[in-house]
Amino acid sequence: PCPGECVYCPLDERMPKSYLSDEPAAARALTLEFSPYNQMAKRIEALEDNGHPADKIEFILKGGTWNSYPLGYQYWFVLESFRAANEVGTKQIKQSRQSKLTETSPLDKLKKELYVQQRLNEKANHRIIGLTLETRPDCINYHTIWQMREMGCTRLELGIQSTDDKVLEYTKRGHTIEQSRQATELLRNYGYKVDFHLMPQLPGATPKSDVAMMKKVFTDEGLMPDMIKIYPCSVVKGSELYDWFVAGKYEAYSVRELIDVIKEFKTTIPRYCRVSRLIR
Repeated sequence: PCPGECVYCPLDERMPKSYLSDEPAAARALTLEFSPYNQMAKRIEALEDNGHPADKIEFILKGGTWNSYPLGYQYWFVLESFRAANEVGTKQIKQSRQSKLTETSPLDKLKKELYVQQRLNEKANHRIIGLTLETRPDCINYHTIWQMREMGCTRLELGIQSTDDKVLEYTKRGHTIEQSRQATELLRNYGYKVDFHLMPQLPGATPKSDVAMMKKVFTDEGLMPDMIKIYPCSVVKGSELYDWFVAGKYEAYSVRELIDVIKEFKTTIPRYCRVSRLIR
């Protein structure tokens, strides 16, 4: 699981922390026993069966905090995903679903084979033209940036959640807004696209503070992401926040107020910024 202790994250021992087993992508992963090869192959096959072209693939890898997984597992997971994209739709796929390499193989061998599969993918029928990984600001450093670049990562989803340090501390997020700035600067210097996750309605927040929090994202020169996801805090069983809710320690402000907050914030979003999610 992710090493974080955020009060709003549910913990289902079958899933990466913060994910629920009935969410579509998570349910597919669980059904396929989290095999990266089978997930990629089955997703491509399903898209094509439904009439979608899959010659260019934007590969978005979800699941907890990417950099907290063992390094060998990270390289192996991406390697197997590339291998599946290269082999799906060919005779080779019938013989290749099991690889000789595993997540415990020597790191140098995993890196070497990943490089081979990346080069093959440049002329494959299903080309991965972008790879997005998901992590926390405090997991971004020179080592992780270089590792993710080797894996082929082009965009990072960062769980900023809030620009208010008091809210971050109260919800046990485990990082500060200054660490978010530092992570964003590093990612920009190394050519990554940056997608912020923002979470209004957190404990300790009010409609007024949430408007100020989200506006700060585009007025603070250390932030200013390329994309954002806005997903209000949800109370989910299995989280510490659920216990707070039951005990009367947390009550979100009204849905009407939330709608007004988001309407006001949307008028301030620059045209260059993509909004890839708005409410769950």
